[in-house]
Amino acid sequence: MRISLLARSLWRKPVHFFETALIVIMLSAACPAGNSLRAEDLRASPAVSESGVAENRIVADPANPADPANPADAANPAPSVVFDQELRSADRALIEAIAASDRLAAARLLDSEFTWIDRDGRSRTKSDLVPRLVLLAAGSDADVNVQVYGRVALLTGTHRLTPDNASALFARVWVRQPSGWHLLLYQETTPAEFSVNDARYGGAHAHWPSPCDNPCLSLPYKPLSSEAQEIVASFMAGEKAVFEQDLQAAGRMLGDDVLFVTPHRVQPLNKAEFMAAMRKFAHPGQVDLPPEVDSMALWVFGNAAVMSADEESSSGEKLRGTRIWARRNGQWQLIFSQQTLVP
Repeated sequence: MRISLLARSLWRKPVHFFETALIVIMLSAACPAGNSLRAEDLRASPAVSESGVAENRIVADPANPADPANPADAANPAPSVVFDQELRSADRALIEAIAASDRLAAARLLDSEFTWIDRDGRSRTKSDLVPRLVLLAAGSDADVNVQVYGRVALLTGTHRLTPDNASALFARVWVRQPSGWHLLLYQETTPAEFSVNDARYGGAHAHWPSPCDNPCLSLPYKPLSSEAQEIVASFMAGEKAVFEQDLQAAGRMLGDDVLFVTPHRVQPLNKAEFMAAMRKFAHPGQVDLPPEVDSMALWVFGNAAVMSADEESSSGEKLRGTRIWARRNGQWQLIFSQQTLVP
């Protein structure tokens, strides 16, 4: 699901609640050849119509399944003390390397597929940033929270950005590789008034019934592993639940500890707040079309996964988002979503 949808309903008027992020359920089966995934490929709800195929990046790591007997591999925020200490040490070392413009030290800590999404939605790679570490410089981190989900760790908090001293919510997503912890994604989000483009958040209304193909029934993405198929099916089912105002289905798809970070709000939104907003802002007989997914990448690490997606609403607003998933009791649930507006 997408927090952008609900976010728009909550923090802008008129309220457009279906522009939000959510997610998760079950699936099976592989999809046929081609780049476009449809619901029938996953034995989910039937598709309505064919959608355009977009170029997408496909990344998965099914080669390292989690060991249920190892508490460090369990998909819940109860990491071993060693993992937690190693993670905090790596994050501290990276911040020090950025402050000292130590390219070698920073390069060692950044994953080969590292991406930084700045507050204006610009995306930069490792090769872009290592020669210009000053771009990553920010004020001291505050309100830091660390959650470890097996081989994926999420470090969130706030800090001040230059040159306007704007406050930003940040997320650093670390993944544990054989050589240690490496930073995979780093995203910053500021309230809309601090963004370069203070976009208008008018969603496109439609009267029920109205078709929702992408992302409810199809995506321009082809998962390569069974785990990736399950996650993508959960994502699509979650989007469909929100679109159809199915509160029970939406609630099942979210982890109890899920948090949504959005440019439309100063503080993250938790599950209780999200569900309350769904109840409050449902429009009888009318729905808001969710943003379409333009491209998607997915990394699977045992019982945890990281998703990156570029999305665009029917009214033209572009969003760049990061989501983290955890498999709990055999079901993939969304546990974190952060989105940043793209000018």
